[in-house]
Amino acid sequence: MMVYAKVNGIDVKLFHGAKLKHALLKADERFYYSVVKHGSTIRDQEGNHVDIMGAVDKGFCYTVDPVLDRET
Repeated sequence: MMVYAKVNGIDVKLFHGAKLKHALLKADERFYYSVVKHGSTIRDQEGNHVDIMGAVDKGFCYTVDPVLDRET
């Protein structure tokens, strides 16, 4: 079973049970590094702060803010 979601407007297709970490890496590695290395936040479509190890919800949209380059 597949789960579809969006990260910063980018459609991602993941296996059921995937974590937000997987969605960020699939959409754009900069999103993952922004959260892990720089402490950027992930919010769902309702504005709730979500953890990178949380499950991806079917049809949800997630936003990483700010997005920073890996090297900075």
